[in-house]
Amino acid sequence: MLFRFTRPSDGLLRALRTAVAMHRPTDLRTLLACHGEPAFARALAGLSGRVIADALSMLSAADRMAVRRHLSRAALLRLQEIEHRHATDSARTQPTARWASLLLPRP
Repeated sequence: MLFRFTRPSDGLLRALRTAVAMHRPTDLRTLLACHGEPAFARALAGLSGRVIADALSMLSAADRMAVRRHLSRAALLRLQEIEHRHATDSARTQPTARWASLLLPRP
């Protein structure tokens, strides 16, 4: 009776989390091919923005865009928040043009 109330998508969710945690892009592509973009996106939708970003980063550009089209609005907002935070952090760590001349070696 333990497995009576599990949904078919629970297996996909567990496999998805494991593939992301163990950084296995081949497994993610296989899950996407077997279950399709809508089911893959539904499974991603319940995860954090960081996990969604990690999973999408392991897919090809075409697969990434196809899955993004099926993500829920809430999942897209979590993903955009992570992407914005990443862009802001990387902009802070890059030297500005004013300081770049001091840091770059001269010919």
